[in-house]
Amino acid sequence: MARITLLTLPAEIRLHIYELLLVNRDNKVMSVRTEEPAIFEERKSLKRRRTTYRIMSGRFRACSIETTYHLIAESGIYPSILGVNRQIYREASHVLYSSHVFDFGKNVESVIPFFRDLTPTARSSVKRVNIVQRALPYIKEFDRCEWRAVCKYISENLELTQLGLGILGGVPGAQWAPQDLYEKTAFEHITKFEGMEWVKQVATIKGLRNLEVKAHMEHCPPPQSNSMAFFVNFSASIEKGFADYLRELMVIRS
Repeated sequence: MARITLLTLPAEIRLHIYELLLVNRDNKVMSVRTEEPAIFEERKSLKRRRTTYRIMSGRFRACSIETTYHLIAESGIYPSILGVNRQIYREASHVLYSSHVFDFGKNVESVIPFFRDLTPTARSSVKRVNIVQRALPYIKEFDRCEWRAVCKYISENLELTQLGLGILGGVPGAQWAPQDLYEKTAFEHITKFEGMEWVKQVATIKGLRNLEVKAHMEHCPPPQSNSMAFFVNFSASIEKGFADYLRELMVIRS
């Protein structure tokens, strides 16, 4: 009697086994974050096979510290099967990476190291990614550089079908309401404003089937300047005119 192994099973049965081991049906979002530098230092001796990078940290984000990325919660999956052999890795990695959304939150600095550490097979299987843009008044030059690099990397190396774009917005409270809601057509002009270059950069990610634009609203002081008034008005328009503007640029028309 011939010996039965995983690779002698029919492909559809192997696929079902991979799905049972590698797909968390209760939570298909894998949250990747930058590891706290103190934890990174504690785990340095483990010699993990992860790219390290530097982030701005400390008070006022004024010093550069080495760290890496990590998964922030137990994923409920069993990825050790990927290490059995190359054929199983090719078959199973597609199931793992195509079945989940990879959420980086505000930690966009972890995007490029994470994807560069994947094999080409695994990287090509990723179809859904979430990233968050920081609040406009508080963006620093290194934030702009990271955002530009991440958008360029995604547009050139991934073939996404879905992008979740979160944007930190500001709301000053009931005593001060937005004066204007910007319509889709206004953003052709608004994206030329200083500090809005990030919009054109993210718009280089083309060929999406779905673009989810979500405002993450935080309290901000009542505007005392034109730039803060613009920020509040823009924040109120994120899920409306701004979302419509981006979808026209980034989503494939059916």
